[in-house]
Amino acid sequence: MLVRKVVIAMDFSPASSKLLNCVQELVDNGLEEVVLVHVIDLRIGEDRSIVSIQKETEEKLQAVAEELKKKNITTKISVLGGFAASEIAHIAEKEEASMILIGSIGKSILREIFLGSTTFDLIRMTTTPVLIEKYRKDEDEELQNICISKFQKVVVPVDFSKCSQLVLDEIKEMKSGIDEMILMSVAEHGETREEVERILEDYRKKLEEIAEDFRSLGITVKIKVDVGLPSKLITTTAEQENATLVVMATRGAGLLKSLLLGSTSDAVSRHSKRPVLLIPCGK
Repeated sequence: MLVRKVVIAMDFSPASSKLLNCVQELVDNGLEEVVLVHVIDLRIGEDRSIVSIQKETEEKLQAVAEELKKKNITTKISVLGGFAASEIAHIAEKEEASMILIGSIGKSILREIFLGSTTFDLIRMTTTPVLIEKYRKDEDEELQNICISKFQKVVVPVDFSKCSQLVLDEIKEMKSGIDEMILMSVAEHGETREEVERILEDYRKKLEEIAEDFRSLGITVKIKVDVGLPSKLITTTAEQENATLVVMATRGAGLLKSLLLGSTSDAVSRHSKRPVLLIPCGK
């Protein structure tokens, strides 16, 4: 996928500022313009007026914008008031953004730091791809990006649907290519061992066909099939493989039907310790 315009959701926390570490790699993938967004929660009472808060916020965003402009990135700022997830989704659609960049601690739903539940509300309602950055704490308890080179080694869950084919097509269009991919499919428990083995063998053959297509592009591809809970196996595989990113589809736009690449994407985005790129399938 070509990443020409990115909406970056900021709240001026340490995690928020580290989202900017992703910018150079996105430039390598075609980034030309950034829209810096901050949403003021109007439900929270403040001693100061909304006008003064907005002015202060605009000044902070403008300082960030100046730094991005030094990298020859066209930058605009937007300060909004309301429900963060819906406002971010709206401006991304209005700006025809290629991607929304947002952050999450990714260890537990009780330890979200950046925009709290906003990240997870956003992935349900937006029709724009969302890159969820993940962080860890170093020895000094300071937040650090899990990995800067997001596209170096990616895990791509495949369920052979139109949605997962969309993800594969988007990956092929990336300007700066991926070095290594782990293509994986997960089968649910069948009635018999023979039935499960038959399903897994069918998955292997289909994944091998997909793998050859990407190998012809110079990408190293590994295949993995397994049986169990998809979200757990996806996050576990990402850790075992030391992946730099999980790329998967999501139904998005409020469609919460449980699919391998539907509600599973919500669970992966919550629990993965690795960055996750979610690509909505349909509106």
